Amino acid sequence: MNTFTKVTSKQQFWREHITQWRDSSLSQASYCRKHGLNQNSLSYYKLKQPKSSKTDLTKTSGFISLPLPQVMSIEDPITLHLTNGLKLSGIAHSNIALVKLLTQALV
Repeated sequence: MNTFTKVTSKQQFWREHITQWRDSSLSQASYCRKHGLNQNSLSYYKLKQPKSSKTDLTKTSGFISLPLPQVMSIEDPITLHLTNGLKLSGIAHSNIALVKLLTQALV
């Protein structure tokens, strides 16, 4: 067995144990005691794993991203009926400040 094969076999051995440890509910120390492993070696190979193999550990929230709906525009003019019988119509977003001033002055 050449050196490359030994290294690959060792990495595969630890990769499998790291996966099994993560799937178990055991602490790292408990898992190593149960399987007769050196805890420092498990920690070492856990840190040595490529980042791409750690991505399967992320848990999703269960929410999905949805596009926001477009703002609906009101095509019909709004009419404001005041208590004194006065009516203001044609109120739009562009003139709302003026409508506020008018209602304050008229009420």
